[in-house]
Amino acid sequence: MRSSPRTPPDRSPRCPFAGRWPHIARRPGGLVTLAIQYGHLRTVLDTDIAGGYGTRSRRGIHDLLDIETALSTAETAADLNDRFTQGEGVSGPAARQALHQASTVRRFEGTTVKADFARMYLARDRTVLYDNPHALLLCCYKRDLALCERPADSTTPALDRCVPGCTNTVRTDRHALQLLVRADNLERQALHHPQPVADRLRATADRLRGLAAAHDHTRITHGEP
Repeated sequence: MRSSPRTPPDRSPRCPFAGRWPHIARRPGGLVTLAIQYGHLRTVLDTDIAGGYGTRSRRGIHDLLDIETALSTAETAADLNDRFTQGEGVSGPAARQALHQASTVRRFEGTTVKADFARMYLARDRTVLYDNPHALLLCCYKRDLALCERPADSTTPALDRCVPGCTNTVRTDRHALQLLVRADNLERQALHHPQPVADRLRATADRLRGLAAAHDHTRITHGEP
């Protein structure tokens, strides 16, 4: 009996980020990570071919990142609206603007989003909400008010260079709780470091607790004028 043919093992190099790069792109500094991984090979995704790897177009990955960013910001706005209507408090200089946008944002479930539309969607100044889990806040991005030193024609914030005190800032009760958790972690770390480092860790913990307290004192909830 003849043995059935076997498919030879795939020995091609695998990208360690395969299947995870849209998530990575949304994180602070994520575009840098992707640029390092894909930049030299110029391996990109063709947005018209169901996400398959294979094209060599320089624009391809940028188109898909625009689409993923638009989808992500729409999800962020929808999540904020849901949390607010369910009783979660919101604070920050841009809180009311963010809540207005979140209540009117278009949802894309079941919709095919093209790159041109995604770019137009992201170019709407002060109407797009970005999640910044590293800084524990949302950014209701307005170019003229941003402190993150973006080029004048940029339509997106530099989430890895978020500056405290920026008037684009929005925080929720969830962010305030996470600030307190992070502060407690820093206090525990301080116990295992020499005094100069421990003092800096404790100072950062105090600053985070101050941000959480400011949120508690200024938060607005559903139904308030």
